Amino acid sequence: MDKGDGSIKYILTGEGAGTTFTIDDSTGDIHAIQRLDREVKAQYVLRAQARNRLTDRPLEPESEFIVKIQDINDNEPKFLDGPYRASVPEMSKIGTSVIQLTATDADDPTYGNSARVVYSILEGQPYFSVDAKTGVVRVSLADMDRETRENYTVVIQAKDMGGQLGGLAGTARVDISLGDVNDNPPVFDQ
Repeated sequence: MDKGDGSIKYILTGEGAGTTFTIDDSTGDIHAIQRLDREVKAQYVLRAQARNRLTDRPLEPESEFIVKIQDINDNEPKFLDGPYRASVPEMSKIGTSVIQLTATDADDPTYGNSARVVYSILEGQPYFSVDAKTGVVRVSLADMDRETRENYTVVIQAKDMGGQLGGLAGTARVDISLGDVNDNPPVFDQ
Protein backbone atom coordinates (compact mmCIF):
# COMPACT_ATOMS: atom_id res chain seq x y z
CA MET A 1 0.00 0.00 0.00
CA ASP A 2 3.08 2.29 0.00
CA LYS A 3 2.56 4.73 -2.89
CA GLY A 4 5.93 6.39 -2.32
CA ASP A 5 4.33 9.70 -1.30
CA GLY A 6 5.94 9.78 2.14
CA SER A 7 2.72 9.10 4.04
CA ILE A 8 4.15 5.89 5.51
CA LYS A 9 6.98 5.69 8.00
CA TYR A 10 8.84 2.52 8.82
CA ILE A 11 10.14 1.73 12.29
CA LEU A 12 12.62 -0.91 13.43
CA THR A 13 12.84 -2.49 16.88
CA GLY A 14 14.60 -5.50 18.37
CA GLU A 15 18.20 -6.63 18.79
CA GLY A 16 20.59 -4.00 17.46
CA ALA A 17 17.90 -1.64 16.14
CA GLY A 18 19.42 1.84 16.01
CA THR A 19 22.89 0.66 17.03
CA THR A 20 23.75 -2.17 14.64
CA PHE A 21 20.95 -1.76 12.09
CA THR A 22 19.07 1.26 10.87
CA ILE A 23 15.95 1.63 8.75
CA ASP A 24 15.22 4.34 6.22
CA ASP A 25 11.90 5.48 7.62
CA SER A 26 10.65 6.52 4.15
CA THR A 27 11.57 3.43 2.12
CA GLY A 28 11.85 0.66 4.71
CA ASP A 29 15.38 -0.24 3.55
CA ILE A 30 17.41 -1.76 6.39
CA HIS A 31 21.19 -1.33 6.55
CA ALA A 32 23.92 -2.49 8.89
CA ILE A 33 25.67 0.54 10.40
CA GLN A 34 28.56 -1.28 12.03
CA ARG A 35 30.80 -4.24 11.28
CA LEU A 36 29.10 -7.58 11.89
CA ASP A 37 31.10 -10.50 13.29
CA ARG A 38 29.46 -13.93 13.35
CA GLU A 39 31.82 -15.07 16.09
CA VAL A 40 30.46 -12.29 18.35
CA LYS A 41 26.77 -12.65 17.42
CA ALA A 42 25.48 -15.11 14.81
CA GLN A 43 21.96 -13.71 14.38
CA TYR A 44 19.67 -10.82 15.29
CA VAL A 45 15.91 -10.87 15.83
CA LEU A 46 14.35 -7.65 14.55
CA ARG A 47 10.81 -6.32 14.11
CA ALA A 48 9.60 -3.83 11.52
CA GLN A 49 6.32 -2.03 11.12
CA ALA A 50 4.74 0.39 8.69
CA ARG A 51 2.82 3.27 10.31
CA ASN A 52 0.87 6.26 9.08
CA ARG A 53 3.31 9.18 9.31
CA LEU A 54 0.63 11.68 10.43
CA THR A 55 -1.39 9.60 12.90
CA ASP A 56 1.36 7.09 13.92
CA ARG A 57 -1.25 4.33 13.62
CA PRO A 58 -0.05 0.90 12.46
CA LEU A 59 -0.94 0.09 8.87
CA GLU A 60 -0.12 -3.61 9.30
CA PRO A 61 0.90 -5.95 12.11
CA GLU A 62 4.52 -5.90 13.20
CA SER A 63 6.75 -8.28 11.19
CA GLU A 64 9.48 -10.25 12.95
CA PHE A 65 12.50 -11.45 11.01
CA ILE A 66 15.89 -12.95 11.70
CA VAL A 67 19.12 -11.62 10.23
CA LYS A 68 21.66 -14.46 10.12
CA ILE A 69 25.28 -13.40 9.80
CA GLN A 70 27.07 -15.47 7.17
CA ASP A 71 30.54 -16.60 8.11
CA ILE A 72 33.74 -15.65 6.33
CA ASN A 73 37.16 -17.15 6.92
CA ASP A 74 38.44 -14.54 9.37
CA ASN A 75 39.92 -16.78 12.08
CA GLU A 76 43.06 -18.88 11.84
CA PRO A 77 43.33 -22.27 13.53
CA LYS A 78 44.87 -22.05 17.00
CA PHE A 79 46.61 -24.60 19.17
CA LEU A 80 45.33 -23.83 22.66
CA ASP A 81 47.16 -26.41 24.76
CA GLY A 82 50.83 -25.61 24.03
CA PRO A 83 53.68 -25.63 24.69
CA TYR A 84 53.78 -29.31 23.79
CA ARG A 85 56.23 -31.86 25.15
CA ALA A 86 56.21 -35.57 24.40
CA SER A 87 58.42 -38.60 24.64
CA VAL A 88 58.58 -41.87 22.81
CA PRO A 89 60.81 -44.88 23.49
CA GLU A 90 63.94 -45.05 21.38
CA MET A 91 63.87 -47.73 18.66
CA SER A 92 60.08 -47.31 18.32
CA LYS A 93 58.53 -48.78 15.19
CA ILE A 94 57.46 -46.58 12.29
CA GLY A 95 53.88 -45.47 12.93
CA THR A 96 54.19 -45.35 16.72
CA SER A 97 51.92 -42.58 18.04
CA VAL A 98 53.76 -39.82 19.91
CA ILE A 99 51.14 -37.12 20.63
CA GLN A 100 47.88 -35.79 19.20
CA LEU A 101 47.58 -32.05 18.57
CA THR A 102 44.24 -30.36 18.09
CA ALA A 103 43.76 -26.90 16.62
CA THR A 104 40.48 -25.04 16.98
CA ASP A 105 39.02 -22.58 14.48
CA ALA A 106 36.35 -20.10 15.58
CA ASP A 107 34.78 -19.96 12.11
CA ASP A 108 31.47 -21.73 11.43
CA PRO A 109 32.09 -25.47 10.94
CA THR A 110 28.68 -25.91 9.27
CA TYR A 111 29.32 -23.38 6.49
CA GLY A 112 31.94 -23.94 3.79
CA ASN A 113 35.51 -24.95 4.63
CA SER A 114 36.45 -22.01 6.84
CA ALA A 115 36.86 -24.25 9.89
CA ARG A 116 38.00 -27.47 8.13
CA VAL A 117 41.53 -27.94 9.45
CA VAL A 118 44.30 -29.97 7.81
CA TYR A 119 47.57 -30.73 9.62
CA SER A 120 51.04 -30.84 8.06
CA ILE A 121 54.59 -31.00 9.34
CA LEU A 122 56.87 -28.02 8.71
CA GLU A 123 59.87 -29.19 10.73
CA GLY A 124 60.91 -32.56 12.10
CA GLN A 125 61.06 -34.73 9.02
CA PRO A 126 62.15 -37.42 8.29
CA TYR A 127 61.96 -38.43 11.95
CA PHE A 128 58.27 -37.68 12.51
CA SER A 129 55.08 -37.20 10.48
CA VAL A 130 51.57 -35.96 11.23
CA ASP A 131 48.21 -37.35 10.15
CA ALA A 132 46.55 -34.65 8.04
CA LYS A 133 43.07 -35.27 9.47
CA THR A 134 43.66 -36.23 13.10
CA GLY A 135 46.78 -34.27 14.10
CA VAL A 136 48.44 -37.42 15.47
CA VAL A 137 52.24 -37.14 15.37
CA ARG A 138 53.93 -40.47 14.61
CA VAL A 139 57.42 -41.89 14.36
CA SER A 140 58.41 -42.06 10.69
CA LEU A 141 62.02 -43.23 10.88
CA ALA A 142 63.04 -46.63 12.22
CA ASP A 143 65.73 -47.29 14.80
CA MET A 144 66.09 -43.80 16.27
CA ASP A 145 68.72 -44.22 18.97
CA ARG A 146 68.67 -42.03 22.10
CA GLU A 147 72.42 -42.45 22.49
CA THR A 148 72.90 -40.84 19.06
CA ARG A 149 70.27 -38.06 19.42
CA GLU A 150 67.88 -37.57 22.32
CA ASN A 151 65.80 -34.47 21.51
CA TYR A 152 63.82 -33.35 18.46
CA THR A 153 61.80 -30.25 17.66
CA VAL A 154 58.73 -30.74 15.48
CA VAL A 155 56.65 -27.87 14.06
CA ILE A 156 53.08 -28.73 13.07
CA GLN A 157 50.89 -26.47 10.96
CA ALA A 158 47.09 -26.42 11.05
CA LYS A 159 45.59 -24.80 7.96
CA ASP A 160 41.90 -24.11 7.44
CA MET A 161 39.94 -24.17 4.16
CA GLY A 162 40.82 -27.86 4.01
CA GLY A 163 44.44 -26.88 3.38
CA GLN A 164 43.57 -25.06 0.14
CA LEU A 165 45.28 -21.93 -1.17
CA GLY A 166 44.05 -18.88 0.72
CA GLY A 167 43.50 -20.76 3.97
CA LEU A 168 44.74 -19.31 7.24
CA ALA A 169 47.28 -21.20 9.32
CA GLY A 170 48.57 -21.57 12.86
CA THR A 171 51.58 -23.50 14.09
CA ALA A 172 52.64 -25.38 17.19
CA ARG A 173 56.04 -26.58 18.37
CA VAL A 174 56.47 -30.00 19.94
CA ASP A 175 59.63 -30.91 21.85
CA ILE A 176 60.04 -34.67 21.64
CA SER A 177 62.56 -36.66 23.64
CA LEU A 178 63.49 -40.28 23.14
CA GLY A 179 63.13 -42.44 26.21
CA ASP A 180 65.80 -44.93 27.08
CA VAL A 181 65.31 -48.62 26.52
CA ASN A 182 67.75 -51.37 27.44
CA ASP A 183 69.47 -51.64 24.06
CA ASN A 184 73.14 -51.54 25.06
CA PRO A 185 74.94 -54.36 26.84
CA PRO A 186 77.22 -53.43 29.75
CA VAL A 187 80.81 -52.70 28.84
CA PHE A 188 83.60 -53.63 31.25
CA ASP A 189 86.58 -51.31 31.54
CA GLN A 190 89.90 -53.08 31.56
